[in-house]
Amino acid sequence: MPNSKQNKFFQDGYTVVRSLFSQSEIAYYKEQLDALSVGRKEKWTLPDGVCQHPAFWDVIFNEKILANVRELFGDNVKFLQHNDLHVGFSSFTWHRDSVCRDFGKGPDWDETKEPYLLARVGIYLQDSEGGFRLGMIPGTHRPNVHLSAAEHREIERSMSNSSKIFNTLTFKDPLEDKAHWIATEPGDCVIFDPRTLHTGSDFRGTKYSFFIAYGIENQHFRNHYNYYRHLREDLGYGSLHPNLVKRLEEAGLYANETALADKIEGAWIPSKAFQMVAKHFK
Repeated sequence: MPNSKQNKFFQDGYTVVRSLFSQSEIAYYKEQLDALSVGRKEKWTLPDGVCQHPAFWDVIFNEKILANVRELFGDNVKFLQHNDLHVGFSSFTWHRDSVCRDFGKGPDWDETKEPYLLARVGIYLQDSEGGFRLGMIPGTHRPNVHLSAAEHREIERSMSNSSKIFNTLTFKDPLEDKAHWIATEPGDCVIFDPRTLHTGSDFRGTKYSFFIAYGIENQHFRNHYNYYRHLREDLGYGSLHPNLVKRLEEAGLYANETALADKIEGAWIPSKAFQMVAKHFK
């Protein structure tokens, strides 16, 4: 029988874990991020940064994180190579982190054969006094289950390119009132289904965060791994270091790294214009 945390996660598409890290851990990871900031722009993001920098590997094996993810998905979760480091960076547009980002288009939205059991884990290190909030629109990971058809259509209309341009020019956000806004304190963690629509708010000061992912190894897992590791060449993902592979194997968290299809139906691939804008933040 599903537990209350599972029910809440599958209903809303996310769950919040407060005070995940100790003060010493928070200070350590901020120090590591500050060290990586030397020579970079004031605001930057590094895809695959957790895997590329051994100083962050312990996060993958954090028992508190694993206990929460296993409570959602069971004991057979594996590490999923979808990770980032962020300093001063936040996306200010609503988006999904899944492979297939348009609702109903592509295998992410087909659970008739296998369930979609993937989770992004976002860890935040900055104080809430800076004003940062993470906005999550509950139910958008399974709109036909948790939202009415009318609500779903209204949300998807707001995600069109023309609507985004209009909203940017008019400083209006039609989805703001539909979101749950999470004010994070240092060491807080948000675990969410990658298909859930989310965004970051504006903020003052420096924002520190990083992301990792886990899931149950099925076709959805393999598509997600293949997408970030191989299809999204613009992100610069690389092979896992042998020492990290060894640790994952010993912890029972290692998943097959085999490259699969060179194309996934409905996968979102950024345009050249999008990539040019994205480079501004690296």
